[in-house]
Amino acid sequence: MVRIIAYFRLIRFPILVIIALMQYSIRWFILEPMLAINDYELLLSDRHFGYLVLSTVLIAAGGYSINDYFDVKVDRINKIKKVIVDRFIKRRVAMMLHLVLTGLGFITAAYLSWVIGLWQMTALYVFGIFTLWYYSTTLQHQFLAGNLAIALMAGFVPLIVGLFEIPLQNAAHPEMLEKLGYSIFNVPAFWILGYSLAVFILTLGREITKDVIDFRGDRIFGSRTIPIQLGVKSTKSVLITVYAIFGAGLTWAYVQFLHVHMGMTTIFAVTTLVLIAQIALIFKARTKKHFLYTVHLNNTITMIIILSAYLVKLSIESYFS
Repeated sequence: MVRIIAYFRLIRFPILVIIALMQYSIRWFILEPMLAINDYELLLSDRHFGYLVLSTVLIAAGGYSINDYFDVKVDRINKIKKVIVDRFIKRRVAMMLHLVLTGLGFITAAYLSWVIGLWQMTALYVFGIFTLWYYSTTLQHQFLAGNLAIALMAGFVPLIVGLFEIPLQNAAHPEMLEKLGYSIFNVPAFWILGYSLAVFILTLGREITKDVIDFRGDRIFGSRTIPIQLGVKSTKSVLITVYAIFGAGLTWAYVQFLHVHMGMTTIFAVTTLVLIAQIALIFKARTKKHFLYTVHLNNTITMIIILSAYLVKLSIESYFS
């Protein structure tokens, strides 16, 4: 039983569930209602969309496995009680698990891309797999590069839903492009892009904060992360700026589009309060535990953004009606 739990911890099972939930939320609470308003239907079938989610989850699980494989020595200093590889799971098993999960994920994605006629999308998956490997071996120890890489991968999770659906819609409705001179599917594309940007910024803040928490081990092994290069005090200023940018973007989206539904007003108010608490805690943070609390607040905001997707759907329908 302990070994099974260790495998679930290695691949970050709760995060994989969140990834799947996020992609289904984008499909049914942003894409589908915006298409329905204009009398269009989703073209990617439920079965094919299942392949899309499965491939994303498998590649992410493989990425987590290889990251722990390369982080064994650092983790023994930063989080000795949470080390999995070489304690519950042998290193070669972790590597094999990465190869199997990533391989299955890529095969699933390649099949999906081929069967729906978007074979070019396989290049995006190759890029994602390479980035996750390169992050684990090199980028995570570099100044800002590792933070941006993981934030970019997180942003791709919702974005890829649109990257598969929107081209299918454009190809299926060429008459609309000829008549209007532009694609009306740009509208849901921009909404998905905004959602992806929110995930990108929140992930960037979380990753920089985790570098502060892992400061001791990273410095011993020669990493050049933001806290090591700039110092913790300056890193706090960077974090406050990141969250301020997120707050400004959220406020703009609420004023422009989301204020039309009362439920969204409540969500906006709660998120704003948590964000203010986040910034205040970062400003006062002095210990590793304080920064860990800010990670929890970041996760709270992320979950609010995901779980409020249905209210976004209602706001979209109210705004465009």
